[in-house]
Amino acid sequence: MIGEKIKNLRLKQGYSMTRLAEEAHISKSYLCHLEKGLNSNPSLKMLDKIASSLHTTIDFLIEPELNRNTSSLETPLTKEWLQLIEQAIQDGMTKEDFIEFQCYLKFRKKN
Repeated sequence: MIGEKIKNLRLKQGYSMTRLAEEAHISKSYLCHLEKGLNSNPSLKMLDKIASSLHTTIDFLIEPELNRNTSSLETPLTKEWLQLIEQAIQDGMTKEDFIEFQCYLKFRKKN
């Protein structure tokens, strides 16, 4: 699961395995083992390096995917949500800002 997310994010961002390994300061073979599921229990330190290089969070990498067929768990993307998102972008919010804000909200809910 973690390996699939890493691979999908890597490909989405146009990174080769070599480039991600170099940016995360990990070995290419270690990254390959993660992506293939041969290592399914990486350390938090390694996940932090990978998450930072992919501009995401450790939480995103380790959270299980929700079943997309379960519509009761999904919040519809309404016109109001789209307007809020558009306004945030106009105000200068980046994807990284949004991800950081999500992490903050999760932290606040846990504490």
